[in-house]
Amino acid sequence: MEVSSSSNIMDNQRLPQLENVTDVFLPAAEYEVPNPHGDDLTLDHETRRRLLNRGYSKTHREKKKCHIENLEDKKNSLSDIICKEVPMFKVYTNFNSVIKSKINTLEETLSQVNSNGEVVNVEMDKMINTLEQVRLSKEATEAEFIRKKKGGK
Repeated sequence: MEVSSSSNIMDNQRLPQLENVTDVFLPAAEYEVPNPHGDDLTLDHETRRRLLNRGYSKTHREKKKCHIENLEDKKNSLSDIICKEVPMFKVYTNFNSVIKSKINTLEETLSQVNSNGEVVNVEMDKMINTLEQVRLSKEATEAEFIRKKKGGK
């Protein structure tokens, strides 16, 4: 008997049907259940139940085997995808680290510019104060000069 591949399950196709599981020699039974072989022997209920259970078990094992094959196929396809994607992930991780280092460098430069700007602002304030003092001193000198010119002390 041929077992279907896992792709058959995914395509919603039926699993292969079992061969006749009652092809064993059985003695005549007491409860008169007909023998599936068509001979004059009959099966008792327990023997018939055992035979059916064997058939169901075999079907279950085949379905389980097909399901495992299907899961293995999925695992292999996912492994292939992962193998293809991991190098790209590393490339993006490397880009990310380069970008982060550039961001850190730019932040340091900005910090230096800001601190230099603060120093420049302090120096500009000193110069403005000095210029203001020079202007006040010039105005005072001019006022004194005008007063002396007009004849006062």
